[in-house]
Amino acid sequence: MFLPENIDLAHSEKYTLSIRLTPNGFSFCIFSPADPTIFHFQETNFSKNLPLIENIQKTFFEVNFFTQPFRKVVVNVVTPYYTSVPNTFFDKTKISEIYAFNIHQKAGHVLSNYIEEISNHILFDLNDEVYSFLVRNLWNPVFAAQPTTLTRYFAKYKPESENEIRYFVDFHDEMVSGIAFKGNKLLTANSYDNCNRFEALYFVVNICEKLSFDQNSDKIFFSGNTEANKESVETLKKLIKNAEQIQFQPKHDVSPDQLSSIPTDILIQLCE
Repeated sequence: MFLPENIDLAHSEKYTLSIRLTPNGFSFCIFSPADPTIFHFQETNFSKNLPLIENIQKTFFEVNFFTQPFRKVVVNVVTPYYTSVPNTFFDKTKISEIYAFNIHQKAGHVLSNYIEEISNHILFDLNDEVYSFLVRNLWNPVFAAQPTTLTRYFAKYKPESENEIRYFVDFHDEMVSGIAFKGNKLLTANSYDNCNRFEALYFVVNICEKLSFDQNSDKIFFSGNTEANKESVETLKKLIKNAEQIQFQPKHDVSPDQLSSIPTDILIQLCE
């Protein structure tokens, strides 16, 4: 597998490895927090004829450096199945029960991420076999739900008034995710998959109605693959006075083409 010449995996302990799992694919990013010139992002599509675990095992065997001791290893899990729990009601010993109560489907290994900025936990699950394989083969991996990364970043993005609603819409992986805050309070965090442009628009407008979103004073922000959802974005800009495309400023050397194609949750890691 091709890697830039300036990435020397003999010194993998200098780099961060960020793996991204989606329902239909796998991507990874290698970068150095100390050197902005060191950055590489690559995507792989999974075979529809193989189970998820076999696709992941095949990718690991083909790319034999994932097991090396990196400075940090993050596994980003992209899923529409997650739930938010305020810290007041969170019980670590009962996360499986809490998850099952809110997500009515068979769960795998249930994980939780704490978002200190808003005192909330994001609960999500990962296939048991996949979780076990990754824990065995990666160097001390940290598991993060994609909505956790988005929520943590958006919670700090332009909080100008305690009374205004800030609604963030991210288009990604044939999904649309909507995360809204009032001041520093999380109002909603949901994702819908297999959305065409009409369904995505309906999802966003429906959430706005439920939040009593004020089209003249509240704000909506867009990120992700907005080009593929241009009609939805333009329609929302006509409906909502304060609409803005988020401009990310990565600390690494990312080309304009990469900036428009790299998923938002990976861009956020490059901005931190």
